[in-house]
Amino acid sequence: MQIISMFALERIEHWKTVLEINHWDIICSRIDEDQVVDSLEGNTYGHEFVGIERNFQIQVGIIYHTRPLDEEDIIHELLHVRYPDWSEEKVDFWTTLLIGKPAMQHAKAMEYLLPTG
Repeated sequence: MQIISMFALERIEHWKTVLEINHWDIICSRIDEDQVVDSLEGNTYGHEFVGIERNFQIQVGIIYHTRPLDEEDIIHELLHVRYPDWSEEKVDFWTTLLIGKPAMQHAKAMEYLLPTG
């Protein structure tokens, strides 16, 4: 049986509300680093991972993670649910902005902040 922290559960519910995705069920599943293969590291096993699998038909997301989730992880993964067409770079930018870190040095900051971005 997997146990998720009350912090993570509370933050997931908070950010589901902020991002207006309350109708989604978000499940967290802890996985072992040995289950993760990194293609950028020569297809080697044993890497840290946080990612979400989304089923848009039944509106369920599963956040797979090898370490305890922090708020930045939660925001990032839920942005993938709310804005499925956004690039990873755009999700990274908005995660940085929403967590309260400086984001204006990002190469595409103004593009992402303007209504057409």
